[in-house]
Amino acid sequence: MFKRISVFVYLILALSTSACAMPTGMSQAGSITAPSIDEASGLAVSRVNDQILWVHNDSGDTARIFAIDTQGQQLATLNITGVKNTDWEDIASFVYQGESYLLIADVGDNQARRSQYQLHLIKEPDLSQLNGQKNLSATPVWSMTYTYPDGAHDCESVAVDTVKGKILLLTKRDTPPVLYELPLIAPTLQSGSNNSSTQMIKQQAQRLGEIAPLPTAVLDYVSIYTWAGFAGTPTAMDISADGLSAVVLTYTHAFYFSRTQPSDWLSLFSTTPQQIALPAIKQAEAVAFSQDGQSIYITSEMIPAPVYKMDLNSAGTPQ
Repeated sequence: MFKRISVFVYLILALSTSACAMPTGMSQAGSITAPSIDEASGLAVSRVNDQILWVHNDSGDTARIFAIDTQGQQLATLNITGVKNTDWEDIASFVYQGESYLLIADVGDNQARRSQYQLHLIKEPDLSQLNGQKNLSATPVWSMTYTYPDGAHDCESVAVDTVKGKILLLTKRDTPPVLYELPLIAPTLQSGSNNSSTQMIKQQAQRLGEIAPLPTAVLDYVSIYTWAGFAGTPTAMDISADGLSAVVLTYTHAFYFSRTQPSDWLSLFSTTPQQIALPAIKQAEAVAFSQDGQSIYITSEMIPAPVYKMDLNSAGTPQ
């Protein structure tokens, strides 16, 4: 009996060690070490400045996001006025009518107890014009309060499709995950209004349907996240600027979906994605496409948090 247990433990350790290997095309660009960014839960690439990423903490922090370089060094803090961080879980960046925006998603709900959720849209500041200023503030262009048509859901994966003018939400604790959408364009953006006050919007998310179960790799069966019941659960999502690709992050993998022509997202998420096995990472909860959509950045909660960059032309190729 003891021998069998020893062999089992050895196999687990062997498999876990192999999971730490760096996939072909992936490199560690740097690490987030700033004490203020101790629970990175969302990541977005800047649409204004090259080699800049935006990141925010999970619940418990004040309403602020951080600008970091691609090596993980903190550059600036942007305080969002008039809102609070109930459970911020994702952030998205996009360009609409020549303006760059950031969408902050207050959508986490571990116990499925919230009656409503919030999204906050701000204009992205140009850091090159700040003359070294480190602390900034911004007021949302609009804040959307939304509900689901079928009750509360925990969600950590939010992305923006500017081609179709939609905000996508992918639930975490449903099996399989459920995809919802909201309209992106608020009247303020449509009219080009320069009103400096925050516009408040109420919406109900539209249920698109369950997505196909994310592929389960052999390593998932010995992962601590499997034992905790979280293997294969989406923790972050992003859509490329051209609206043709999406990446969904879990604690053990990133899944890359791509197409050559626009189609509905539910159909795309029913196709077989390219799988990217993650190296040893504490709690992967943040992913973002690069500006050109050819790479993705990944980071995790807890510090130091590695910042990985993956060349998508090599996705799914083990090293």
